[in-house]
This record gives sequence, structure tokens and C-alpha cells, in this order.
Amino acid sequence: MKHPVVQSLLVFELLTAVVLFAGCVSAPPDTKPVPPVSPVTTALVPSESSCGITSCHGLDLACGANPPEVCTMEYRLGDKCRQYARCDSSGGSCTLVTDPQFTTCKACVERCAAIKSTTADPSMVFECESKC
Repeated sequence: MKHPVVQSLLVFELLTAVVLFAGCVSAPPDTKPVPPVSPVTTALVPSESSCGITSCHGLDLACGANPPEVCTMEYRLGDKCRQYARCDSSGGSCTLVTDPQFTTCKACVERCAAIKSTTADPSMVFECESKC
């Protein structure tokens, strides 16, 4: 048995027999059917009135009892500053609360808006705002 071809064939046949034997004696997978799971959905019940910013875009912010449920995805000048403003209803009334950064951001954006009248390229205004 010094022939490498004969040895290779013998090893191949032995491996094939082992694989076939292992497949025949292995346990079948659990065939118990899994019951379908229906997703649980909870509908949001809108409150009769809630406190929120009443406009979707820009710097003219006001708080009111009926904020919009959906806003457009467009971006308008000043939207960047809105992250520094929120509405608070803790005192029984709906009031606008702004962080100090809002005032700084708003002043910067208003300076950028002044560029709009001096340039024909609107992207310059948004480039200016990105630095606020």
C-alpha cells in the first residue's frame, strides 16, 4: 500500500462512509410547529390638547395647545436654532422656553439672512448658517 493514489481513494471512501453514517444516526430536528406570533400594536391616543411649538420651520416660534402632528422634510433658514427651544406646560400654561444658545443662533441666522439680498447664490446663505 505504498501507492499514493490507492491511499487517497481509501481515505476518501472512509470519509464518505463516516459522513453517511453520521447523517443516518443523527437525530432529526424538532418538528414541533411554532405557533405564529401576532405583533402587538398600541395605537397612540392623541390627547385633546398638548403643548408644543406651533410652527414647523423657521425662527418665528410660538407655543400652543395644538402643535402640528406632521411637518414637511424641507429645511428652512433658522431650523438649526430650533434645537435650543422647547415648550413647557409645567405651570398650567404652554410657554416657550429658550436656551441662551437660541438667542445667539437666531442673531447669527438673521445676519446670514441679510446676505440673501446681496447675493444671487442662495447656497451662500445656508453656508453662512452652517457656521452659526
